[in-house]
Amino acid sequence: MFKVQSFRPHPMLQDHILSYLIVESDFQDQGGRRMILLPYLIQHLAFNLGPPDRVYDVTNKEYVASDSITGPNDTVCERCIYTGMKNLVVNLKPGSWFKFFRIPATNFTNKSADLSVVIGCRMRELGEELRKSNSREQQVATLEAFLIRQLLNERRHSADLAEAIRLIYATDGNITIRQLESGVYLTKRTLERNFLEQTGLHLKTFCRIVRFRRTIEYIEKEKKFHWCLLADRFGYSDQTHFINEFRHFAGCLPHEYPGGRSSLELALGI
Repeated sequence: MFKVQSFRPHPMLQDHILSYLIVESDFQDQGGRRMILLPYLIQHLAFNLGPPDRVYDVTNKEYVASDSITGPNDTVCERCIYTGMKNLVVNLKPGSWFKFFRIPATNFTNKSADLSVVIGCRMRELGEELRKSNSREQQVATLEAFLIRQLLNERRHSADLAEAIRLIYATDGNITIRQLESGVYLTKRTLERNFLEQTGLHLKTFCRIVRFRRTIEYIEKEKKFHWCLLADRFGYSDQTHFINEFRHFAGCLPHEYPGGRSSLELALGI
């Protein structure tokens, strides 16, 4: 359904970028395919390399701009993908957009925005340059050179959340703000303010989504398991808490979950 080619980021960018992907829709018919995206923590830049208007945001009722910044999402969203979609995607680690551009990530929570509007003519020129090249390697190299320059130009002091995020992932989201304060030597106020600005999500919401994502990863991997044991395994206070959280983030009850993410989520690496 999707063709995906992945590229590793330059060592200078590996703390900020998960991967570069070239994602192409490979549908046999000409119609659009509607696909669900569960809540996710990363933000991604997408540069259109194919025909225009190939991705429609069903949730917000608009076509995604040719060159866009999207996410994070703390609710289920829906996209309609059309035949011929071809995007160069940059998957950014949580907090990395802010490090590159010093623009609050909250501006893009649960939606996308046109990069040429957000950043200006630099992004319009970059998108045009990428579309002129027929070499995927050259497209990635051009984009990477831009991001390295951007990172070097924007080096200014701000609270570094990398260790806090590492601790949250290491505990599957089951960590208190007090424990984070002790682990990273930042006050609660500083943590919460910077988390919202840099990741686009409240700290507690970030932790909840990490726990939810760990849960569905386990469901997809194990296939055979007892639903009643998941609450305790992933740190939910009881079965009711687990069911309510699952319904909040997945839009369905646990036993109604199809057992796997959509092909769009898998293609994007969300």
